[in-house]
Order: sequence, then C-alpha cells, then structure tokens
Amino acid sequence: MGSSLLEGIVKSDNFDGMVDVIEPAIQDFLKEDFKKRKVNFYSDIKEKKDTIDYDLIFVATKPNIYEEIFISLKNNLIINNETLIVSILAGIRISKIEEILGSVPIIRAMPNIAASALEGMTALIGNKTITNKDILNVDLIFELIGEKIWLENETQMDSFTAISGSGPAYFFFFTECLKNIAIEEGFTEDVSNKISQQIIIGSGKLVKDSGIDPKELRENVTSPNGTTEAGLKILLDNETGLLDKLREAIIEAKKRSIEISDN
Repeated sequence: MGSSLLEGIVKSDNFDGMVDVIEPAIQDFLKEDFKKRKVNFYSDIKEKKDTIDYDLIFVATKPNIYEEIFISLKNNLIINNETLIVSILAGIRISKIEEILGSVPIIRAMPNIAASALEGMTALIGNKTITNKDILNVDLIFELIGEKIWLENETQMDSFTAISGSGPAYFFFFTECLKNIAIEEGFTEDVSNKISQQIIIGSGKLVKDSGIDPKELRENVTSPNGTTEAGLKILLDNETGLLDKLREAIIEAKKRSIEISDN
C-alpha cells in the first residue's frame, strides 16, 4: 500500500515536494522508477537521524511491527512535537501510537490500492492534537490520489477498511469471474480478458460520470423479460444472491479488522 500511495503522489501533476523513503528491502526497479521524481531512498532510519526537521511522516509498514517502527521514529526522526504522523497501518488505533509517541499530531488514514492510479478512496481520522494546517496539508495530499472522507469516530475505520480497503479485491475477483466464464463459453483468454476488463471500465465510468444512482443505471439496462432480467434474478435472490454474499464477506473482513485492532 505504501508504494501505491507513493506512486500516486509523485505521478500527480500537482505534486512539487521532496520525499525521503526509508525501506531496508526496497527493490531496485522502484529506485530506478522514482529517482527522477524527487524521491530519495535510504535503507536505515539512522541515515536521516537529526538531518532534517520533517513536517510530515507517513508510516506504511506491516502492522505487526508497529511498536518497533514508532519507537525508532521517536528516537531518530521526531525532533519536535509538531511533526505530523500519518499512519496507514491497518488495525493500529491512534491510542496505540500515542502510547509510544506521546502528544504529537497523528492522523490515521486508510487508502486503497487504486491510489496508484490516482483513483483511490481514503478515510481519515485524527487525534486532538492535529491543527487546521495539518488537516489542510493531508487533504491536499490525498486529493492528489483520489477521493477522501473524514470519519466522525475511529470505530468507523473497521467498516471502511472492510468495504473500501478490501473493495478492490472484491472488484478484481468479479472481473476474474467474468473472464473465467467467458473462457468457459468458448472465448480465447485474450478475448475474455478484453471483454471482462472493458465491462468493468465502461460500467465504472458510467457510474462516475453520469451522476445517476447505480440502482437506476441497473434498472435502465434491464428490459422486462429480457436477458439481463433473467440473469439478475439469480444475483438478486434474497437467500443466495450477490448482495447477501458481499455483505457476508464485508462482515468477516470487518471482524478481522477489529481483531487486529484488539491484539
């Protein structure tokens, strides 16, 4: 997720800042790709100790090592209590970060992988220490890579993670299913790829650009007694339909997000 976010930010025409990335296992192709985009790479946080007073630090590591990461930040990079910390660690509540860093401005963010295509969706929530300037700066950053919302309370982050954070995977799976069914129906793999991808691209563009509610779009394309209506009867079944299966999937993903938060 961190590389997707970085890619989205630096490819935006409106980005004119400088980024330092600390990653011990950064891949060479990423270094090569980003070196012309005002991005510097370092393998050890100690290389930057006391060298610069950062305005903002993104934390995009695996959540299971969050304590080690934030202790290292406190000991090496956070020079004053005005440095804004933006965490995109799934399941790590702001209170857990505050236990390590103390009274510094912290914003928890949950973007999704579409950030790399500048079409991401991000939820944000901050602690009581953040300022209006912090909010403005973070708004500007996440608007570079898509849409963003501010949550009313942090408990909403688990639901958002299950819907939007995991949502692209549901979307990719639906595309995969269309492709596989097309192959089963006798189309070549290349043609099946083209069919399934364009269905998703075209339909998504209609949803975004038309301003029409998805339900109305669905009803508009469903002729009475037609082929679409026949297919939708299966997907709209009250017991085995797509809505119930998707709701079940999101509930399970939300439960897992809560479990990670509670550990």
